[in-house]
Amino acid sequence: MRIILEEYTEKWEKEFFLLSKKLKQKLSIKKDNIKVEHIGSTSVKGLTSKPVIDVLIGIPQNNLDNYIKPITELGFVYAKEYEDELPNRRFFFKNEKNKRIAHIHLVESSSSWYKRHITFRNELRNNSKTKIEYEKFKMSLAKKEWINGDEYSNAKTNFIRSVEKKLKLKKIS
Repeated sequence: MRIILEEYTEKWEKEFFLLSKKLKQKLSIKKDNIKVEHIGSTSVKGLTSKPVIDVLIGIPQNNLDNYIKPITELGFVYAKEYEDELPNRRFFFKNEKNKRIAHIHLVESSSSWYKRHITFRNELRNNSKTKIEYEKFKMSLAKKEWINGDEYSNAKTNFIRSVEKKLKLKKIS
């Protein structure tokens, strides 16, 4: 399979805003102190990306399973199989017309997974050199054939870890 990258569009920000509004209403964000963040390449202005909105939901304590039903009620599919690799994350996806449109990553807001993803996003937003390097790297990966999207995502790991190392973040296996 080929990974199709698209030039940045402000519609991604609007799509995230609409999705986050639905999530906040459904999850009663105010009473539970839940954070809903736009992560991934679609959250970085000017960055070429797969047109899939990545949402990171951070909850204050480890009661992840309490949020599965409300998220699936919004039309997301809960992918339990990813818990084998990351037991402290719940992963959801949504397709429309046989096309992936969004991912949700649900974790504790105090977890290193949460902090790493926010820090990497912020680095891409604030450091044009890192953003350009990452974009070039992703474009080179998009020229290859992949078994699936997970294989493509895993191929980006070394680049991301090298940025994290530069930022002196603790590597999580």
